[in-house]
Amino acid sequence: MRALFALLFLLASVSASAEDRVLKWAADPGSGAPNVFYADGDLSKLCGFEKDIIEKIANIIGRGAVFCQNDWEVLIPGLRVGLYDVAINGIVPDDTLSSAVIFSDPYYACSLSLIVREQNDRIQSVLDCNGATVGVLQNAKSEAILVGSIKKINVISYPSEYCVLEDLRNGRVDAALLDGQIAAYYVANSSDLRIVDSVGEVKYSIAAAPENIALMCEIDRAIAAMKMDGSLDAIVAKWHLDNDSYRKLAANVRSIRPEISKNFQEKFSKDVKLHGGYLKMLPFFAKAATVTLSLSIFGMSVAIIFGLGLAMVRVFTPRWISGIAILIIEFLRGTPLLIQMFFVFYGLPYIGIRLSPMCAGILTLGINYSSYEAENFRAGMAAVPHGQMEAARALGMNQWQALRHVILPQAFAFILPPLTNDFIALLKDSSLVSLITIVELTRTYTMIASNSMDFFGTGAIVALVYFLIGLPFVCLARLAEKYLRLEKRAYFARKSLK
Repeated sequence: MRALFALLFLLASVSASAEDRVLKWAADPGSGAPNVFYADGDLSKLCGFEKDIIEKIANIIGRGAVFCQNDWEVLIPGLRVGLYDVAINGIVPDDTLSSAVIFSDPYYACSLSLIVREQNDRIQSVLDCNGATVGVLQNAKSEAILVGSIKKINVISYPSEYCVLEDLRNGRVDAALLDGQIAAYYVANSSDLRIVDSVGEVKYSIAAAPENIALMCEIDRAIAAMKMDGSLDAIVAKWHLDNDSYRKLAANVRSIRPEISKNFQEKFSKDVKLHGGYLKMLPFFAKAATVTLSLSIFGMSVAIIFGLGLAMVRVFTPRWISGIAILIIEFLRGTPLLIQMFFVFYGLPYIGIRLSPMCAGILTLGINYSSYEAENFRAGMAAVPHGQMEAARALGMNQWQALRHVILPQAFAFILPPLTNDFIALLKDSSLVSLITIVELTRTYTMIASNSMDFFGTGAIVALVYFLIGLPFVCLARLAEKYLRLEKRAYFARKSLK
């Protein structure tokens, strides 16, 4: 027994030491180039200058870099619940976040670039944006700069650079204000957009949870070492991101390139375009489809089981207990699924309950939809003639036996169509789990589309995949409905013969 405990302790120690040698870093590849992105629309080709920086830092501090994907909007909450050690994705230190996370010394700096359509001669600087509509990235410093500079301006936030620029091209916004290196990458080869002004300055830092102060000290020392030995300069030069703001930040930049070279512009343009056609995407979509399908099937199973329990409590229990079931149903129906998902995944850890992303997604989808299934079951049981229960009790069945053998089988025939409809709705709502780090079908689409700049073709493929996933269940439901209808007719025929 002592030997067994010693072996378990040794294994735990080895596991803990292996965990210590790993640096889990998070970013949102869908946020676009040149920070962190997938080249060639291939989800196995992660690249970007921030990826190079964090891998170099991990090497300096003696750890292996492990990538963790998460949406940009929830990178900071992910730190708080311990999904990863650090986040690096164009994060600008903010006083409002200083109590929630700690930041490293800055590793890059740039100004903000104002972008307009080629034919727009009215806007030549930020001051000309008075009364205009300007697109920015969500939670970016550019919005604060605009609001602080101009009193009368309409600012619209977007989840990705590509969305901002597409709306600019389509005339939905008058201008866009993006980080300088991002603007340069996306506008360099564009014949219909141009950069007209530079304003402000942003400095990028790595974020970590407050309890990782020792790790952040190591990261700061690594960043300082990279500035001293020129390795940070080499990464910046590799991606052609030198600028005045960065030169002030890093005093020993060895290779100065004030502008992105034309050859590199062309290379980048080729990198983010799809090569090999849409067939190359299919393995990624197939893998994501299995995640979506698993979420939907298990989530609907939870919804049916929990919903049936709520319905039976509501119908067959005393009024005060039934009232509790009604309150639960109305609360679940009356609050948004997204808020419930954030609460389960990011909120429960504050009281010591930590669920894996898959478990949290299934549980949230199932509990939310259980409120709808409870009402479906209640309506189905109400549709069964009351005499059926009386007849079953007259035959000597107790209430549970009557429900199981007589009422519920007949009620199921009534609820099958709305049940199928709810499954299709849950299948589509499963896309929300991308906000808790799960890479399912919709998230895969946004990452590939934003990096390959092709929302039309990839969107058509994803829509078809969703349709093909749901179609078999619709067909099975119709067959089951037809079978139950025939069984019902046969039952009444036998009854009339008697």
